[in-house]
Amino acid sequence: MPVVGRLAPTTSGHLHLGNAMAFGMAWLSTRSAGGRLLLRFEDVDRQRARPEIETSQRVDLDWLGLTVDEERPPQCERDYTPWLAALSDRTYRCTCTRSQIRRTGGAYTGTCRDAGHAEGALRFRLQDQVETYYDRRFGSQRARALDFGDPVLQRRDGVVTYNLAVVADDIADGVTEVVRGADLLGYTAVQIQLWEAFGATPPTWLHGPLLRHRDGRKLSKSHGSTEIRSLRAAGHTPQHIWQLLLSWLDLPGDALDQAVSSFSPTAGRLGPIEVPAQLAPIET
Repeated sequence: MPVVGRLAPTTSGHLHLGNAMAFGMAWLSTRSAGGRLLLRFEDVDRQRARPEIETSQRVDLDWLGLTVDEERPPQCERDYTPWLAALSDRTYRCTCTRSQIRRTGGAYTGTCRDAGHAEGALRFRLQDQVETYYDRRFGSQRARALDFGDPVLQRRDGVVTYNLAVVADDIADGVTEVVRGADLLGYTAVQIQLWEAFGATPPTWLHGPLLRHRDGRKLSKSHGSTEIRSLRAAGHTPQHIWQLLLSWLDLPGDALDQAVSSFSPTAGRLGPIEVPAQLAPIET
């Protein structure tokens, strides 16, 4: 089967170094396999999606040289009604609030599973089993999906969530490999159950190293100092960015196309990587 990968930025925050690492790995993985790479903007939450962020992300992707073969429709243009209907025998309504769930330990414990509510958020009923799967970087994995709690597929206000949209989109777009950060390594067990509930074969998985600040926080859109646009404004070049990120993957060069022939999903650091407080190009 031909390899189909994807870049799927969420249009609620500017791209940062962590995104560049995951997207760079996705680009390298797809290109090294002679596959096709798709671009899909994830904007299913219209309250948080911002057009100016999408514009900024397009500039960043182009500046970084993250070329794609095809752009797929964004989530705001997709109809998820048939996808929800296909899971009707595995869903139920839940009226629990976030504060109530936090008081019980943070993971949803299935309080409303058999309550028969006619309204509330729509949750997917996970099977209580351990999923075994293979990650191309971290090897064989085992995780109990139910430890994460039954995921919400549709909020009580009718908005479809990431949990449903990302799986539905990947199936519809013919995606065969998913590349992302290691923070979602365990959560893969939940998504495997969703893929299989739709009668689809799950993709291959590749979880790259997480980038962290010196205090241990994961890089996120709330920390502007590692945003690609901020680094560009400070005078950094794409070559500076890729020289650093590729070095963490034990890959040569300062551009993605220089590293394609050397790409290996298992190379480089496995654990979290501390981003220097002052980003500077590597001396060669």
